[in-house]
Amino acid sequence: MAVNGQLVARSPGSDLLERLDDPGTASALGQLLDHADLLALLVSGLDGFLRRGDTITEAVVDGVRDLRGAAGSTPSPLAGVDVKALLSSLTSLSGSLAGATPTLNSLLSSTLMTDPRTATTLELMGEALVEATETDARTPSAPAGVFGLLRALKDPDVARGLGLLIQIAKALGRKLP
Repeated sequence: MAVNGQLVARSPGSDLLERLDDPGTASALGQLLDHADLLALLVSGLDGFLRRGDTITEAVVDGVRDLRGAAGSTPSPLAGVDVKALLSSLTSLSGSLAGATPTLNSLLSSTLMTDPRTATTLELMGEALVEATETDARTPSAPAGVFGLLRALKDPDVARGLGLLIQIAKALGRKLP
């Protein structure tokens, strides 16, 4: 580099400044700063993983020992497990999980998925589905014809449930492109 007509050796600082002037580097640093909280979480998790390395290694060794016992003649709690089929399933599952990672990240970063109201609503829907399935298994019944449907509408619980379904349909219709 030349300063006032004299040659000067490049310093690491000038190299750094030159790299920071590059738009790609500035963009990458911007992304890192935008995700600093995630990076801190990852570093913290990696630190915990490394600190517990001995415990994790022991657990893996115990797991391998159990798998060897299942494959050999030694009685083991995993004796009835088909290890080859299990490994094949794990391989296909990990491939599917890798493909679903962007969608899972999107769901987990969505503010809707972290809203306690969403969890409460999903819990309510799950309980209602289980209860309805159990009731229908004990006493299967369905309204017969139009008059049967009209009689069912007189039940306050049915009316409230249908009202909720109508509100869901309206909200969904507003969200559709």
